[in-house]
Amino acid sequence: MAELLPSVRALLDEAASRPQLDPSATVAELRAAADAGLIDLHRFVRGSDHVTTHDLSVLGESLPGESVPVPVRLHVPADLGHEAKGPSGDGNGVGRLHVHLHGGGWWMGSIATADPMCRELAAAMQVPVLSVDYRLAPEHPFPAGLDDVLGVLRWVATSPTELVDLGFPVETVTLSGESAGANLAASAALALRDAGESLLRGVWLDVPAVDFTVPPTPSLEQFGTGYGLEIAMLPLMGHWYFGGATPTDPRVSPQFGDLAGLPPFLVTTAEFDPLRDQGAAFVGSLRTAGVEVSTSCHEGHIHGSSWLTALDGYDHSWYEGVIRVVKSWHGVL
Repeated sequence: MAELLPSVRALLDEAASRPQLDPSATVAELRAAADAGLIDLHRFVRGSDHVTTHDLSVLGESLPGESVPVPVRLHVPADLGHEAKGPSGDGNGVGRLHVHLHGGGWWMGSIATADPMCRELAAAMQVPVLSVDYRLAPEHPFPAGLDDVLGVLRWVATSPTELVDLGFPVETVTLSGESAGANLAASAALALRDAGESLLRGVWLDVPAVDFTVPPTPSLEQFGTGYGLEIAMLPLMGHWYFGGATPTDPRVSPQFGDLAGLPPFLVTTAEFDPLRDQGAAFVGSLRTAGVEVSTSCHEGHIHGSSWLTALDGYDHSWYEGVIRVVKSWHGVL
């Protein structure tokens, strides 16, 4: 086993020295404090100044009988030129788009907390990245967030005027998410397959939460306390998120789904993450189902720290390997 990266250990020590979240606070107060903590971590993200952003609103799917706008943020590499434009644009390239779903336990996080990560991702891939501000629990329990994600993906599939006018008619789409966002990405891939919609060229799950029965794996027992993701919080997050679902419902726990017929997957884990073994188990289930899947574990990292690319000692070859896989799904070598 590799050692915890010293800069990651310093982050954990810094977090432990700060006042902890007040459990008697309202959800809005807890969310504001948690999001402020995430935004403070932006200082450890390389980001990119060579990306332009566009805030849009998508009328997505919602709970039965409702239609709500879903905010999205499009990050476009500034030096992409016309290469991303499809046949209906001015260039001769393929219309590529990567959709990303932020983490945050289904109750916090936003396109703002994920902003520099998505800018860096867009610049590294040279592919526009669309970040989705799906609705959060407990105000909007399952399936609201998943419905929003599916609504945005189906909007993307129509190559909407908003994207065409920006020069990006969509022809190939990939999807990613970290933690809770990875859960939503896997669930969305299952839902699209069940509906006979072959939209996605590939799906990247980073530190995914895919099994809400939370089996007592070695990584959970070793790193469930004091490593950034407190497993004691999972029952509360599940209570907020589930709605009418159960922990074994494949729509909230993709590990229990029929995984056959899914597009290629990349599953990345972190060595000191309590969910590391969940990710590894999901890789095994995907392979058993005949899904093309690749995987890697970021040594020395905790849950979510793989996005902090400006940390001292960060292994950028790991990040570059991830980028190569996602670009290959778009046919970019």
